[in-house]
Amino acid sequence: MELKEIHRKLSREPNTEQSATTEDLSVLSRFQSLSLFVDNPTQQETSNVSKRDPEQQKQQQHVLDLTGYRKLRPVGQGSFGVAILYERQSDGQQVVMKQIALSNLAKPEREMAMNEVEVFSKLHHPNIIAYLGSSVRGDLLLIEMEYADGGTLAQMLAERNQSEPLPERFVLNIFEQLTSAISYMHSQNILHRDLKTANVFLHGKGTVKVGDFGISKIMNTNVHAQTVLGTPYYFSPEMCEGKEYNEKSDVWALGCILGEMCCLKKAFTATNLSELVGKIMTAEYVPLPANYSESLRHVLGLMFQIDPIARPSASELLQYWIPFIYRNLGSTEGFQKESHSLNVINDESLNVKVNNRQTPLEDKPNSVIYGEGSTALIGTDGNHSLPFDRTVLYQMHSFGASSSLAPLHLPPAIKIKQISTRGQHFVAVMEDGSVYSWGEGDKGQLGHDALETWHHIPMRIHSIKQRKVVSAAVGDGFTILCTASGTLLACGDNSNGCLGQGNKASLLVPKPIVKLEHVPIVQVASGTTHVLALTEGGIVYSWGSSNHGALALGKRIHVALEPERIILPQLVQNVREVYAGPDCTVLFTRQGDCYCCGSNAGNRLGLGRKVSGSATLRPIHLDAKRSKILAVSVADTHAAFLIEGGFLITMGDNTSGQRGVGHKCELLQPTIVHELQSRYVLNVKCSQTYTVATTDDNCVVLWGTRLGTTDGNEDSDRSVGRNNNEQRPSLATVANSTTALANILSSLYKHETILLPADVLA
Repeated sequence: MELKEIHRKLSREPNTEQSATTEDLSVLSRFQSLSLFVDNPTQQETSNVSKRDPEQQKQQQHVLDLTGYRKLRPVGQGSFGVAILYERQSDGQQVVMKQIALSNLAKPEREMAMNEVEVFSKLHHPNIIAYLGSSVRGDLLLIEMEYADGGTLAQMLAERNQSEPLPERFVLNIFEQLTSAISYMHSQNILHRDLKTANVFLHGKGTVKVGDFGISKIMNTNVHAQTVLGTPYYFSPEMCEGKEYNEKSDVWALGCILGEMCCLKKAFTATNLSELVGKIMTAEYVPLPANYSESLRHVLGLMFQIDPIARPSASELLQYWIPFIYRNLGSTEGFQKESHSLNVINDESLNVKVNNRQTPLEDKPNSVIYGEGSTALIGTDGNHSLPFDRTVLYQMHSFGASSSLAPLHLPPAIKIKQISTRGQHFVAVMEDGSVYSWGEGDKGQLGHDALETWHHIPMRIHSIKQRKVVSAAVGDGFTILCTASGTLLACGDNSNGCLGQGNKASLLVPKPIVKLEHVPIVQVASGTTHVLALTEGGIVYSWGSSNHGALALGKRIHVALEPERIILPQLVQNVREVYAGPDCTVLFTRQGDCYCCGSNAGNRLGLGRKVSGSATLRPIHLDAKRSKILAVSVADTHAAFLIEGGFLITMGDNTSGQRGVGHKCELLQPTIVHELQSRYVLNVKCSQTYTVATTDDNCVVLWGTRLGTTDGNEDSDRSVGRNNNEQRPSLATVANSTTALANILSSLYKHETILLPADVLA
């Protein structure tokens, strides 16, 4: 008979016939808690639900009507509860609410449900179903999560005709996104332990997402398989034998998914459980059809190594083996499937872009391209073209000798054009003109038409989706956006007049700045409480508040509620760029000259130790031999200037070692960062006590004093180790409170001073 999906046994009676067959097998004795379902699992689970106590059903039905949400329909039914699709009334976004009746669960099952919340809240990746929150109401655990509207990979494969295998590039694109998600999970010391096609969700925008973390495990050491968890079709040999297992078991399951996509059936097929386990133990998997490349066959063979040490890690698959397959495919292979007669099938409906041309991918109607979002490092020479152009934004945590990168949850198929940030408020402008924001939103600066203490996941600003935004600037509680037509939009706190509306009324969604509506703006910059705008003709406008002359409107004007034109001195001609520091203004001319005004705290502008600031524009003088300034970054008390040739010059305070000269003594004059003279600096960013730069050899360099958790055992009773995920608090556990977060940082974090520039990421 055909082997059906195997699940944890619920209320079914033991299959005595099966038990008699398997009771003598030491390996199969570990599978006593699993049963072979012949019936449709969904029907069986529905039947079980119908037998529940009527009072429980009534209570569950009552909780389904959630305040602020509109119930749409059920989208899933499992042994622990139901998944209901809702529409959030605040923004119209569709979300899934997983509802688990805790009173119906035994203690191990309750622990499994709570474990899902713990693991889920730690994961933020474009290819992982987003966790949006959780709560307990009565005896119901509610887990709010992202909705993937394309169904599951298992459903897609089940609907596929066996005689029409998926094109190789289509398979690779799905596999690559899955590998990216699992690599990220493993970098966070988390095992999935239940990877299968039914837990892979397809998003209508072309993204593949991993979900269902009910039996995932936070790794401190290898996991010993005392009980069987997961689905036997995807078990690794070490899991079958009851040995300790680690992240390499997830890699085996990835291989099972890859084989299933290619063969349109399980990688390990059998007529009974004994035969299935035997094939897994000997790695006797279904061979791939002839139309798939030798490179793909080779990689699948590596993933199905019986010895877990011999299998590649998810990171190795992502960085080496997937690009290896792509390179050997060339630029055009793998888009079309070949029939047994080697005639090329003319596919019409599903297409994928390569080098800006449409290439046929497959002929299944009403399909979606689940291939956008490639992260493989593929050569860009003439013969090996990059299928998709994209960027990924990472958040870096670094302290001592350790550093880690975590990708932020932004659309995987869109290229990022600009990132703007100030404090705990972040805005990302995409190449297609869309804008995403996250972080603090208590003043409406995120533009989501709401006051939000903290928004963890980047969310698109839907109120401006009809406009194409090309740049953004952010200040203390406000956001300024510049569109392709030169219109400026503003939202957030307006207590300092930074929204330029002629009043002090705050805005929850971006609105045009009326005074500049017919003045095309090419660039906008923002300080803490003031804003600058530049026209194509070199005219500069400023507005907001500054007590130190950053508005450049004269000594007596400290507040401008709407844009005012700056009267430039005769020497300041052909302004090409404007820059706004915390409370200062810097203008760059096309000749390479640089002029400044505003606060001179720490002598960061080089106006002199006894000069607190200037309300009029003054020239900045640096090294006469290298006078052309390309860019500048100004912090509270020091500044860094990027000059022609890729050199850095610093000015201002040095009490934290932020000048990069090897000591913390006072410096009266501008100094060049000698340690970087042999390298070409591309960008520089100053913070209050440290400076960060990037170089042309793809390094991130840092110097000064920073905060962070120690990576050793020093002072272990007070500090928190970087790799101790169960003790180290995350942002999600701070209850969205900036004050609470600050208290945790001040109590747990330590100072680290780096006097000379050091590579923190290379």
